[in-house]
Amino acid sequence: MVTSSLIIHETNLSQTALKTLDTLECLASANHPLSTLEVAQSCGLSRPTAYRLLSTLLSRGYVEKTLNKHYRLGPRVLSLSQSLLDRLDLPELAKQDLRALCQASNETVHLAILDNTEALYVDKVESSHAVRMHSTIGTRNPLHSTAIGKAILAFLPLEERTALLDRMILTHRTSNTITDKTVLVEHLASVSAQGFAIDDIEEEEGLRCVSAPIFNHAGRAIAAVSISGPAYRLSISRLEELSKLVRKTAEVISFKLGYIPGQDS
Repeated sequence: MVTSSLIIHETNLSQTALKTLDTLECLASANHPLSTLEVAQSCGLSRPTAYRLLSTLLSRGYVEKTLNKHYRLGPRVLSLSQSLLDRLDLPELAKQDLRALCQASNETVHLAILDNTEALYVDKVESSHAVRMHSTIGTRNPLHSTAIGKAILAFLPLEERTALLDRMILTHRTSNTITDKTVLVEHLASVSAQGFAIDDIEEEEGLRCVSAPIFNHAGRAIAAVSISGPAYRLSISRLEELSKLVRKTAEVISFKLGYIPGQDS
């Protein structure tokens, strides 16, 4: 039995959002493109409301219009589905490569995905050193202060990166954290040029990391892999050496996701 505290009343939800979702589900369940009137009748909407919702979805690519002015699901829906599949499959797909990277570097290795304005850590392989970075799968860290976050940010399309930066609050984590957006944008340009990012004691005192982006089949940066450890063991020059291993691992994982350099969409 569902208790009253767990019941969400539709009156507390956005009716426009519900109608939009109903419209998408209607098109998804249909075995042929639908007219505006058919969508309106199926979803219990007025024809003007159905037209307005379909026009909005059309403008964002979630719906496309056929030659006879009927509607069906658009490519953006497939893109979202593929993004979800990439995320779900990524830890298992990358596990062997993460272990190999840990063995080659003898430092802790992390795998994280972009989750809104944060990096979500989905897998790790710990170093055998007595002193090593301790972390928990499922935790989130800011994008601006982590090597993993900066590696993803630097390789996002400009429009998307700008939108993310506008929403981000560049919190002060250590004395080395970049908290000025102009400086961060310039820094990300350097990351993009060199192909890897470094966290120089920017997220946590005494720790350094190096990271490289992972791309999916469409050439989108969806995740990153990193090597992390105590700063006394990982000098900047050591991280630059390890960047070659990190980039190679990221390339291998990206290839498994269907990414082909030079064929970005």
